[in-house]
Amino acid sequence: MKSKSARKPVAWLMVSLCLVSLLPPRAGAWGREGHRVIARIAVNHLTAKTKAAIGELLQADPDDREMCSQQTSLDEKMACVSTWADVVKRDLQFACTASLHFVNIPIYAPPPQRRYDARRDCANGDCVVGAIDHYRLILTDTTKRASERALALKFIVHFIGDLHQPLHTAKDHDLDARNTENHNRFRDSGDRGGNLKLVTWLGEPANQFGCWNLHAVWDDGIIDQIHADETALANALDGALDPQKIAGLQRGTLVDWVNEAFGLAIGNAYHLPNHQGNDKVCEVPGGDKRDCDKYSPQTCRISEVHYRYHLGKDYFSQNLPAVKAQLTGAGVRLAKFLNDIFDPVR
Repeated sequence: MKSKSARKPVAWLMVSLCLVSLLPPRAGAWGREGHRVIARIAVNHLTAKTKAAIGELLQADPDDREMCSQQTSLDEKMACVSTWADVVKRDLQFACTASLHFVNIPIYAPPPQRRYDARRDCANGDCVVGAIDHYRLILTDTTKRASERALALKFIVHFIGDLHQPLHTAKDHDLDARNTENHNRFRDSGDRGGNLKLVTWLGEPANQFGCWNLHAVWDDGIIDQIHADETALANALDGALDPQKIAGLQRGTLVDWVNEAFGLAIGNAYHLPNHQGNDKVCEVPGGDKRDCDKYSPQTCRISEVHYRYHLGKDYFSQNLPAVKAQLTGAGVRLAKFLNDIFDPVR
């Protein structure tokens, strides 16, 4: 058990960094496997000096609940910490970080405005771009406690991955809010990056959490269909790179990378078949998950009724290359981001 003094840096960091949001939580980008793949790719492109600095910081981690520091290699440690930010956002202590995993750029904005606009999309720095900038300041400040900088490092490892998931950069209207079955009970507050676009995925209506939704397809569904373990997938993606490709991927800024992902949200993720007005479902709370139920007035009396999209093999084959490219890009860009901090003269 950690002492009270060991916990103080965590409390200080959350007071200084957390920006309270009342928005409902969104699913974590890429899911566990995607984030771990990104971290493994990144390690392959870190300099020796950066690796040493990261290894030292992780030994000072004040919230090592998954015992990542006990892993024997840096790639295992980085893969382990890459999902920490998704785990802790459910804790009261870190709940105010939930809104920092994404940025809501409206896909329905007029074409000239379909790009990241900090004033519109990241007020008070309350988005993934603002969060990365903020954590970078802490990570680069060597006067800070090592424990504070270790947490900042873990957030950055995760958030660089998040901003490469197209549906963590975009929002559409909640088109189902106006379905007649909802009787004007729901307001269109956006589709939460596709979380409110319910789908069937390769014929399956539900996963372990509830109905399949578009966001979950991009988090996990497409990656799961690759049928490769995370190490093999990371090695395959990284092995397809050459120095010229790496240099090209590492160009640009955080905003450039967000706009690139947003373009994929418009051109790929949200490029959907017509929804099925005769396939009506709602999600009903049931213990630790939500039940995915066919519509009936009684069953859906307190839940929003959705018309489902049916996504099959065509959607998978059309979007698999984009998913692989984003995982790869996130990995080599994370490496550059960390090298620029820990080994700027190289």
